[in-house]
Amino acid sequence: MISQRIIDLANELRLSSQELELPIDVEKIIHFSGIELLKSDFKDELSGFSFQKNGRRLIGVNNNSAESINRQRFTLAHELGHIFLHSNDTVNYQKSVLLFRDGHSSDGSDPKEREANRFAAELLMPESLLRAELEKVGSIDLLNENSQKKISTLAAKFQVSPQAMSVRLASLSNF
Repeated sequence: MISQRIIDLANELRLSSQELELPIDVEKIIHFSGIELLKSDFKDELSGFSFQKNGRRLIGVNNNSAESINRQRFTLAHELGHIFLHSNDTVNYQKSVLLFRDGHSSDGSDPKEREANRFAAELLMPESLLRAELEKVGSIDLLNENSQKKISTLAAKFQVSPQAMSVRLASLSNF
């Protein structure tokens, strides 16, 4: 079941930063929230990370050529989710939070990673905007190959991957 807290938080961040049109500018939301942003080439080791300690909040994203812009956007939104959803988590005795986005972030095994992924989907593909775009492209059957073009069109409009769009569509009822 979708956590209303995640939906409310994503909506609140978009509204307060006035990010109400597509594509959602996740970097603007990060800066508006007073979070530092680090873009660097982390090689292939990780997609991104979030860090919180003593009031300092930082999100890092891997901007090497292997990471598409759409993946970087989802990673930024995912890490923003960690900042707001998991600010009380600790990973060492200094009470700092350092969370990494890597292969385990998308495998569904960790509840915190699922929450951060859900937040990223809610932030970048808000239901109201997605439903409005669905009305324009028509019905989609996720099991039908002919719908892949429509999914790709929606993904391009929201600047997310077709896979992320498919997962988001599957999470909606009556689309």
